[in-house]
Amino acid sequence: MSVAGRPVPLMSDLLTRYRALETPRVVGLMSGTSADAIDAALVEMGPRPRLLDFRSHPLPAEVRRRLQEVFEDRGSPREILRLHWLLGELFARAALSVMEPGADLVASHGQTIAHLPQAEDFCGESVRGTLQIGEGAVIARRTGCLTVCDFRPADLAAGGQGAPLVPHADALLFRDPHVDRLALNLGGMANLTWIPSHGEVEACDTGPGNALLDALAWRATGRPCDEGGGLAARGQVLPEILAELMAHPYLSRPAPKSTGREEFGRALADRLWGRGNPEDLLRTAAAFTAASVMLHVQRYLRGEAQILVGGGGVENLVLMVELSRRLPEGVRLLRMEEVGLPAQAREAVAFAILGHETAHFRPANVPRATGASCPVVLGRILVP
Repeated sequence: MSVAGRPVPLMSDLLTRYRALETPRVVGLMSGTSADAIDAALVEMGPRPRLLDFRSHPLPAEVRRRLQEVFEDRGSPREILRLHWLLGELFARAALSVMEPGADLVASHGQTIAHLPQAEDFCGESVRGTLQIGEGAVIARRTGCLTVCDFRPADLAAGGQGAPLVPHADALLFRDPHVDRLALNLGGMANLTWIPSHGEVEACDTGPGNALLDALAWRATGRPCDEGGGLAARGQVLPEILAELMAHPYLSRPAPKSTGREEFGRALADRLWGRGNPEDLLRTAAAFTAASVMLHVQRYLRGEAQILVGGGGVENLVLMVELSRRLPEGVRLLRMEEVGLPAQAREAVAFAILGHETAHFRPANVPRATGASCPVVLGRILVP
């Protein structure tokens, strides 16, 4: 088949060529709940995936501002459309930044603008949903690579929560036959994957990671985050507010479960604002994040174990101190760098792995983690 004399590649041919590669190179792209940057990882696939390059590209301030309006239901359909296509261009540029000496596939998570895994009544029907933007067709065209995007809907359609999706990748990256491990991601939301030395992985979102801290920092300073936890370090935990936060119904909800900024973002920060000085509120939010994480961690531990921490939250020194203070005996807290993976690269690497599985038509969700009724192939494949 050809258009204007130019051959058009068939998806079946491209997939056949890809599957014949022994060690294909895949670019994983990720922008998390905090919407602060696009992370791009070039990963060589093999028995154990190997990170070749990683770069983080901060989102322009105006793009972040407009995304925040969309998060708060203040964006029109035209605004969402423009962001969808603009982010496609920005994701493509991020992919190109790590594609030397070449790549065979691009896997883009996109930018979540709404995640509603719990059924709600809408127009007389029970409706759930998830929506990620960043047009995959633009990424495929700009990079010249097969591109996988829209990972979450297939799991949701099978009755799952569409999250967390990283457990399959975590098991490949972090399984150790000699020690039980928990992979903890401190992104906008915090999520953990239980990786026993032998046995099945389990996972869930634990609650807020950086989202509540970032929203409070924005109220306090107009900046997107409390860099390094500097403001929180000058504050004190407010016990009454911490107790109130720890009574949030999400924390007692059984897994599988997932959450988002709808529960632990700016709306919650607005309800807390004015009930203490900014430093105390930030310190309390850091304590809440740590305590909610450890509440879930303790449900999995059965003796000595390692907690491997990644995501932007590892740079918040107060948050890391609050986590360390709550460690059970015999449990070590390690940054992911200590086991060979940059802390901020974990999710971009994970989606590279998921994209690779999709190209082979292999299911990569973990129904025990998401609640799906069955394993499903994740994502939508686009040709360049």
